[in-house]
Amino acid sequence: MDRDFDVMGQYRAITSKLKRRFRKKPNVAEASGQFGILAKELKRQDCPQYAGFCCLAMARCENTLGNTTCEVEALVEAARLFLKAERENLELKCPSFEEHLTEAIHCYNQAIKIHCAQNNSALAACLCLEIADVLRSMNRFSEAMVHYQHAAELQHSNPVDALNSMGLAASCKIDLGT
Repeated sequence: MDRDFDVMGQYRAITSKLKRRFRKKPNVAEASGQFGILAKELKRQDCPQYAGFCCLAMARCENTLGNTTCEVEALVEAARLFLKAERENLELKCPSFEEHLTEAIHCYNQAIKIHCAQNNSALAACLCLEIADVLRSMNRFSEAMVHYQHAAELQHSNPVDALNSMGLAASCKIDLGT
């Protein structure tokens, strides 16, 4: 990251614009756009975890605006950025508490809940499969199995896809040795 780039200063400046002033509503849409610009700059500087936090802030702004499509998009982008940060930690063999992975799973789960609330079970199932595949590649078979099973439940209207997801869950169970 550039030494002259003040991430926290910019983040604080954007969040301070969101505070209510006397008889004045904050411009949440503008703040969302600014969080998006900050996230892009942080991605460019290869700081995925900070970019992920900016995407989370953007998702909160979109939630306030009632724009669920952009909220889900920001949540999924944040989740992917947190996964990228976790993979970098694993590749470098850095000791960690897997906080990036935990945050990524949380973001995916939030996006899945929003899709389910809007009766978009196919999109929710796609996100379940995405996180399950990532967890399986990280040898976290029991967690992957849960997400594959959830995908199968969401794919009730398409039996072939549901069977495929159940087969992947069974593969994880075999990999666990139980």
